[in-house]
Amino acid sequence: MDLIYAGFDGLDVTFQGVIPLRAVDAFEAAKVAAQETKQETFAQVGKFKGHVAETGARGGYTYRVDTGNLGFTWFFSKSQKREGWNIRVSCKSATLATYGFEGAIGLMYADLEAVGATVLQEAIARVDFAMDWRMPGDFRLDPHRFALHGTTKADMHGEEIGQHWQKRQCTGLTIGKMPGRQICIYDKRRDIVAKRKDEWWKIWGIDRDEFERSGDQMWRIELRAGKKHLKEQWGVTSWADLRAKLGDIYAHALLRIRYKARTWDEDENITRIEDDHMWERCRAVTGGSLFEYTSNCGPGVVKQVMQEQQRQTIAAMMIGLSANLAVLSGVDKDQLWELPPLISKMIASNIHGEESGKEFKSKMKKVYRRYEIYDEDGVILDERTIGQIGGGTGSCTESAFV
Repeated sequence: MDLIYAGFDGLDVTFQGVIPLRAVDAFEAAKVAAQETKQETFAQVGKFKGHVAETGARGGYTYRVDTGNLGFTWFFSKSQKREGWNIRVSCKSATLATYGFEGAIGLMYADLEAVGATVLQEAIARVDFAMDWRMPGDFRLDPHRFALHGTTKADMHGEEIGQHWQKRQCTGLTIGKMPGRQICIYDKRRDIVAKRKDEWWKIWGIDRDEFERSGDQMWRIELRAGKKHLKEQWGVTSWADLRAKLGDIYAHALLRIRYKARTWDEDENITRIEDDHMWERCRAVTGGSLFEYTSNCGPGVVKQVMQEQQRQTIAAMMIGLSANLAVLSGVDKDQLWELPPLISKMIASNIHGEESGKEFKSKMKKVYRRYEIYDEDGVILDERTIGQIGGGTGSCTESAFV
């Protein structure tokens, strides 16, 4: 087994403070528009850019703002009481994988400064750390080999354990409940294929075709610490607390819950059974400096992979719709050469004339806001230069603001 990736996979933080009234006004207008159009609406406050959803979130957060695939999901209250916890943020896994923990924190505070927020203090609500292991093709996860502290059988805590099976094979196991502590073990390759997260092949630095030919597997072991566990069990609320105690928190979790080298009989003493080599290696990883892990994959590369995946999705949709159009327009299946002119004529009719052209340009402007344009280094190109790019380094990424 080989460690392919280790790094933070989730981070939720609540801030005591407020956003200015000009931000409230901008987000309110965008929220109203989102409710009318039934889709997220672009909003900009200074250098802060994002798409505002139709609804807010529980906890008194009026606005939910998405700043992109390599950004955050922000939750803002319109309250102007500085002592209130009026700001919350959820960091996306791709952001943490691409920028690392410290880089993501830097971007987080850059967003707060850009929107003009006044921040008094923070409270860590959740932090997840993930390790991806390349395993041989014959590896099988055995739920019966998990031992929980103080018990002889893991299934005695059935209310805390969730299992996922496919074709008589366990593909995932979750032990614990949030906002407490959780350990999740699951087939990460299946996960990224199902969720179309192709950027992970770049983050791993693995050629997908080579991996598929090898017959190997990719298993993720994810350690999650929720607000209740962090605050009540370990006294963690601030960044300083987190940096000082997180290694111990995860080390303790891997000692309280163990994956044994084999199953055992009812009358056996489990403590005498060695832990599986995989579990020992996980403890070795968490025993180091967790905050130094990075993916060595630049944001521009990740964004380009996301862009290409989105392009393929749109192309597949267009082909499917073209088949429908061909049938409904009476195009004979043996005369498909008639279809491209038909589509061209339809598009031309929608951009011809002053009013139609204006409407189409308005739609394009919305797309520009949704798909920022980047070169291979992740640098935003000016919208005026987009038309000059001809199959070069430029690429676009859905909702990718920096």
